[in-house]
Amino acid sequence: MVSKVVRWLRSHPVVVGAALTVIGVGLVTAAVLADLGRWPYLLGAALLVVGPVLVLSHLLSRRIPLVAATLAIALGVGGGAWLGLHGFPDRRAHWDEASSRGHLAVDSFRLGSTLFAEGVARDAQTGEVRWTAPDDSHVLTTTDATVVLDESVEGEEDRRIVARLIDSGRQVWWTVTPGQPTAVAQHDGVLVTTSREGTAGHDLTTGDELWTSPRRAGTECKHAVPQTLDVPDLDQPVVFLPSSSRGSKGVDLARVDDGKIVVRGLDCVNYGRVVGETYVEHGAGVLTGRSVSTGAVEWQEDWIDRARPFSLPDSDGTIYIPDQLSRDGNDIVVDHYSALDLRTGEISQTQPPAGWVSDVDVVQDQRADVLWQPVRRGRSAGLWQVGTDQVVRFPGGPHIVLTEADPSGWVAVEDATSNVVGERIRTTWAVSPEGKLHGPFIGGSAALDDGSSIADGILRIGSRVYPLE
Repeated sequence: MVSKVVRWLRSHPVVVGAALTVIGVGLVTAAVLADLGRWPYLLGAALLVVGPVLVLSHLLSRRIPLVAATLAIALGVGGGAWLGLHGFPDRRAHWDEASSRGHLAVDSFRLGSTLFAEGVARDAQTGEVRWTAPDDSHVLTTTDATVVLDESVEGEEDRRIVARLIDSGRQVWWTVTPGQPTAVAQHDGVLVTTSREGTAGHDLTTGDELWTSPRRAGTECKHAVPQTLDVPDLDQPVVFLPSSSRGSKGVDLARVDDGKIVVRGLDCVNYGRVVGETYVEHGAGVLTGRSVSTGAVEWQEDWIDRARPFSLPDSDGTIYIPDQLSRDGNDIVVDHYSALDLRTGEISQTQPPAGWVSDVDVVQDQRADVLWQPVRRGRSAGLWQVGTDQVVRFPGGPHIVLTEADPSGWVAVEDATSNVVGERIRTTWAVSPEGKLHGPFIGGSAALDDGSSIADGILRIGSRVYPLE
């Protein structure tokens, strides 16, 4: 019986080919309309190759024309099927790194056309290597012409702080430092670093050590303990030190330029940080603003005991605090933010434009003059510039994830789109401080391609680097 069926199929190639073509069209159509996934789609595409080839095998008696027609059909259908799943290849200008470790927002610096990241200085547009720092180097800070690095010393336990010209890598100065230093603050040509061995202030012109302390410093403070951040705002005139007062569990404020203590024994019960010339302290039910030059209290607000936990993010001297929660259907959303002007202590309320609601607050971990918060309206997703009426809209579904924020104000945003058969494709967008949207770029899932990272006008997805501006 089987042999008869096989003989019949061989003797009727046109009928078989036409039937396979109809089935292939049906499978492809069903996969697209019903979001069945790639396997019915690919099977249908395969049948759309086999079916027409069987018909042509009956019509074309010569081998060469048949082979040529077969190749044309296979390439046409296969190429169309690939484009349906993956879209057109990304033709945006980019270059590839050998690795994708680290975060651009944490360990990179850009000056003009030079990008320094992960110990390598490159042309930001082409990726051409200009110079390379020793292995295990980390960016501490920068000046107008140099990048200041923490570098290892071969054969020694101590490390070095080294200033190198950003365009050539030539060493300008260096100084030995015990332990592995972390940058804490920078002000008026002085850099403060801290390690397990203590804290030191360095002249950024010569590298000379201007002052030291056996205590470990922090850029901010939390629960009465100094702390450093992965992406700190270094531009501040004072740093936090554990209090030297006997029996005190608070913090002291020390000047960056000479290490002199300005204020002693601050509580910093919940959180504290310096913005401009103001120290903002979230104490026990009160928010206090002090002058960092005199320590004098400039204003106090006691409404803060009703606010949610926060870490005092600011934009141009205004602190934004997520103030109330409400419901949007079954979801909890941030109803509005309290905006505290550090210059006057005056409080106002701000919220996204009408119809847009905030999900979980992500503003608190950002340190930049431009703060971004994901918002949604119905089935639309957006990125709200906090304190303004600007919303950057994203095509696709209602949910986006802000994956990294750079101190320059650039942010990377993860989204997902669907291909023709309903498969979700992870994509990444970049948003400039002015609100210009770049993308989408395929990739961004940390489990698949090492995630996305962003710096000033530079986006990296996996090992692929895109110069955006």
